Amino acid sequence: MAPTIGLRHPRWYILFLLIDFAGLFLFFLGFQPGFFGLDRSHVMGYLQAIVFLIGLGLIVICTYAIQSLLRPSGQPLTIREDIGIRLSATGYVLFAVSAAADLIGLGSHPLPGAPYVGTLQSIGLLISTAIILLGFIMYHPRKAKIHPPAG
Repeated sequence: MAPTIGLRHPRWYILFLLIDFAGLFLFFLGFQPGFFGLDRSHVMGYLQAIVFLIGLGLIVICTYAIQSLLRPSGQPLTIREDIGIRLSATGYVLFAVSAAADLIGLGSHPLPGAPYVGTLQSIGLLISTAIILLGFIMYHPRKAKIHPPAG
């Protein structure tokens, strides 16, 4: 018989999962508005960047909350898990800077020209996404090792 995970607060899981999916919808809506028939321009604007950054922010926060609910209550964080939280937050900041680089004047297509996501921005987005995922993997609670009795 398979072991079951004891859910501490099942309603919180459902709430965070729903917010997570809403964040995923906002992320896709902001990143590919043409898929939903809302693309009015071939360039990326402020509103589009804000929508997908809010979506990714919801995903990061809710995933952190869900993983926190998976951890046994009262268990202190290990160094690995603490670094994982910080890596996820740093990856989100790098994602925001990479995504809005042209809009804030750091990209290769700054305003008043037509800002769009270029090759360097795409590389920055991929690297920052990998950093977020690495942080979540590091933060995920591990099962305690069971040591057999000596003797």
